[in-house]
Amino acid sequence: MGRLYITLYGVLFITCGLFIAGLVWLPDVALRGTVQRYYERALIGAYDLVEARLEAYPQAQWDEVIDKLAPHFHYGLALYGPEDLDGLAIAGPEQLRLKQDRLIFQDEGEQTRFFKRVLDTDRYLMMVLGPNPEQEEVDQVKGIIYLIESRFLDSDRADWPDVLTDLGQLFDMPLALLSLDDTALPTERLADIKAGKAIVLGLENQEETYFKRLGESDQVFRAGPFEVPPILRYFNFFLLVLLALLIALAVYVWVRPVWRDLNQFDRGVRHFGTGDLDTRLLVNKRSALRPLADTFNAMAERMQRLIHSHKELTGAVSHELRTPIARLRFRVDMLEEPLSSSDYQRHITAMRKDIVELEELVNESLSYSRFDRERPDLILETVTLDEWLSILLIELNDEMLAVEVQLTPSPDDKTQVTLDTRLMGRAVKNLLRNAHRHASNRIILSGSCVGGEATIVVEDDGTGVPETDRERIFEPFARLDAARDRESGGVGLGLAIVNQIVRWHQGSVRVETSSLGGARFVITWPVTQS
Repeated sequence: MGRLYITLYGVLFITCGLFIAGLVWLPDVALRGTVQRYYERALIGAYDLVEARLEAYPQAQWDEVIDKLAPHFHYGLALYGPEDLDGLAIAGPEQLRLKQDRLIFQDEGEQTRFFKRVLDTDRYLMMVLGPNPEQEEVDQVKGIIYLIESRFLDSDRADWPDVLTDLGQLFDMPLALLSLDDTALPTERLADIKAGKAIVLGLENQEETYFKRLGESDQVFRAGPFEVPPILRYFNFFLLVLLALLIALAVYVWVRPVWRDLNQFDRGVRHFGTGDLDTRLLVNKRSALRPLADTFNAMAERMQRLIHSHKELTGAVSHELRTPIARLRFRVDMLEEPLSSSDYQRHITAMRKDIVELEELVNESLSYSRFDRERPDLILETVTLDEWLSILLIELNDEMLAVEVQLTPSPDDKTQVTLDTRLMGRAVKNLLRNAHRHASNRIILSGSCVGGEATIVVEDDGTGVPETDRERIFEPFARLDAARDRESGGVGLGLAIVNQIVRWHQGSVRVETSSLGGARFVITWPVTQS
């Protein structure tokens, strides 16, 4: 589950990183042209007014003229020469735009500096605009308002309509002259207007409209509304929508495969719950739910194997129990009849033999059932192979009296291997007992280690195992039809237990033809267990 959260956090981190990166370069790339045109519309008229005033004076007096105008520009007004451009951090392309009589701007925190060449000279005029509430907006355009008002007051009252027409050609916005009693004036701010204050309305709607009474006259100059382009007005909203879409897309990209896998999980679990034990969950190897699918598949595999094993074991045990039980029933019936002492003793002996067979069947069935479950935690030990095999033979000495058992030493008598001595010992003993039941006179036991693989071999001189039965012989309750049948002993679980133990050691067991003429069982497993 931790992988799910790591994946989600990674996706959101990358998404937010891309969004923040977009905040850095997107406005400059997407909006610079629009912002440029917006500023040109707003300020080009002001620059023309300043140029008109400078044009009336020799160039040598321009600095004095700017010094007189600067107090009316709250955030700054200055005149620079070509030698100052590098110090102002104006790059080569921007300098080229200046020489082409274009307006350029520089954003510096809450202030924006604007530059434009004055007339056809090598002098450059800078205006600065700052923060943007109403008073700050008024302070920003205070100098422009002063120039406009001066233009009217320097002209005869009768020429004011003509002045308004001239200004209309300079400013790309609606201009008008209104009388103080005009209903178009904002009544809530009429007192400020009559007091000669410059006011600006519509900031909250980004549709600025400026009002300024011209001197002591009854005329009010109105400029605006000056509408901000929609892309600038709603840019923050667009950014939020873009962020929401990016997050939604990122979550969708992450959730869709997870949701698809969860739906598959739901179908698979339902099918498995209805008894379809072959159901497995197939997900992409890069899926975040792959560990969960692997766990379910492993569980399903174990459950299917256990259920199949238990069904097989139950059926096999039931089948194996029938014969000794039938014989016992027959013997009991016979004992109800008058019998001689010798016949009576013969039936009792046979019944005891059947009971022993039943006990052996039950014990072996329980052992196989235990071994057929989950792999136990192997208690691995490193032992000297020949010494360990010698100990096993000593433990079986009383059971192997009828035949000759020979231990062939390995080429290196110090060969060491790693194994679970208890479990592997049981496997080797099962092979020896199996060989003892079927050998005529001789059994050979040997061990070796070559190329990192340990080998134990048990051979006998019995009848051997036909090639067609060499795979089936390791199945539970498997017996051969000829010499290795029930009459030779065993219940058919010993070799199945051997096979299970060897697989737990990551090895294999096989049967071949012995040089003695009988069967040759070979156990192999890695010397070093992982």
